[in-house]
Amino acid sequence: MIALKVEKIGDQVAVILTEEALLLLNVQVGGALHVEPGRDGVVATVTREEWVEDRHARGRAFLKRYNRTFDLL
Repeated sequence: MIALKVEKIGDQVAVILTEEALLLLNVQVGGALHVEPGRDGVVATVTREEWVEDRHARGRAFLKRYNRTFDLL
């Protein structure tokens, strides 16, 4: 089991990952974790998103998401 600390940083709330949690979840600083809560409030799944493999993937994802908006401009 991984224990995570929840802290308020400015106007946002953050979950603090320990070194052990980073290793167990196989995630790096700058990556994204997607958490899906189950019906009873327990986390059902956690997936990770890595941008390290393709340096331009984040930019392409942004452009794809807002392509229609850019076309209207």
